Amino acid sequence: MRSLIPVLTALLVLAHPPAARGGEEAPGAAAAQKAAAWMVKHANEDGTIGPGPAAKAPGVVGLCLTGLAMAPGPRSPETQKVLDKAAAYLVALQQADGSFTIPGQGLENYNTSVVIVALKALNDPKYDEVLAKAKTYVLGCQLDESKGYKEDEHYLAFGGFGYGSAKRADLSNTAFSLDALKAMGVEEGSEAYKNALTFIRRCQDNVETNDAPVMKSGESTGGFVYLPGDGEFGTYKTRAGKEAPKPYGNMTYAGIKSLIYCGAKADSPEMQAAWKWIKEHYDATANPGGKGSEGYYYYAVAFAKAFTAAGTLEFTTAEGKKVNWAKDLSGHLAKLQKPDGSFANDEKRWWEADPVLATAYALIALDYCAAAK
Repeated sequence: MRSLIPVLTALLVLAHPPAARGGEEAPGAAAAQKAAAWMVKHANEDGTIGPGPAAKAPGVVGLCLTGLAMAPGPRSPETQKVLDKAAAYLVALQQADGSFTIPGQGLENYNTSVVIVALKALNDPKYDEVLAKAKTYVLGCQLDESKGYKEDEHYLAFGGFGYGSAKRADLSNTAFSLDALKAMGVEEGSEAYKNALTFIRRCQDNVETNDAPVMKSGESTGGFVYLPGDGEFGTYKTRAGKEAPKPYGNMTYAGIKSLIYCGAKADSPEMQAAWKWIKEHYDATANPGGKGSEGYYYYAVAFAKAFTAAGTLEFTTAEGKKVNWAKDLSGHLAKLQKPDGSFANDEKRWWEADPVLATAYALIALDYCAAAK
């Protein structure tokens, strides 16, 4: 299912990032403003953005809305009109069960999670009722004992979230669902977070805390994979000659952010192992462990959200190099930006060749860079 539509994103920071700090322009502010202007220019009357194949997908519209709502600088009346139309388009798609979806197209939980964050970013109480219904829907998508899943090693999907209609959990959808629950004010000690933590642990290459049999062959690198036993980018050979799912950047940053949302402390073995992987694989220009530029714009958002959730702006890599993630990421994105303000990936996987999707991802990542402190 994941190849049918990109697995997409929801957010920790809901306020407008500042355009400047201390007289100096915030990292990525100029590039974000150009990307936002491109979106406004390509907005459609029905509330969607652009002509691409994913233009009407609730998740894509939600990402565009989120990027525009978070964009640095004052909001123009024209931008507000685009936001209002996008929100109206999404609200009209809400179903009786609370989901935001186009009937028959699936991806109900993914779409709903993304739309929750988008509407919350508008900070308008008129959406409270539809958001409350959507929250109930997302909570109902968690694969827990009410769905026949138990918290033991034979039920590896326990605590996770999937696309909605398919009863299979993955870390990407789980991360989006947790974004939505966080935006809706679900408290850290809730049962939903407690159960999600079980699933998140089972996606980490960390024998110390992972009880999943399919993850016992790894070398505890600390990185994360898509779901227990599946890394999406193949396997790696351990020193003992075994094959283990290969961790990669997209899921490792999503895993770190999700651990934080679920209450994992900085000194927990899961967090320490994950940050060790990040320090050894830090890269603002590519998805470490991936293939070429596949999924890079998704990666940029996961990267920015994880550092934001951790409250970290600068840190030291395994080589002893001090880095500022916001400057590194915004600088690279500025180089990738096209003259008209848009973005597009040369690789088609997960629909990132679509400029609407890629620009939405890039804008959200730039918004985080501009807001970083």
